[in-house]
Amino acid sequence: MAMHPRRVVKKTLRLDPDKLSQLQKLLQTTSASEAVRQAIDETLAYSEALQAARRMQRRGTFARD
Repeated sequence: MAMHPRRVVKKTLRLDPDKLSQLQKLLQTTSASEAVRQAIDETLAYSEALQAARRMQRRGTFARD
């Protein structure tokens, strides 16, 4: 996947401050915005990996133990 400069848009979100703080600590980020961006990136990457694993399993190239 080619890396392109990030295009960032400003959004207004209503978030639970305790969960946002917990996320920021978990991801070790310096800002809430950075934590949200990283959580989005990681969730999308996880989804792509899961879809790839399911495709491999359907093709029989990913055996279950």
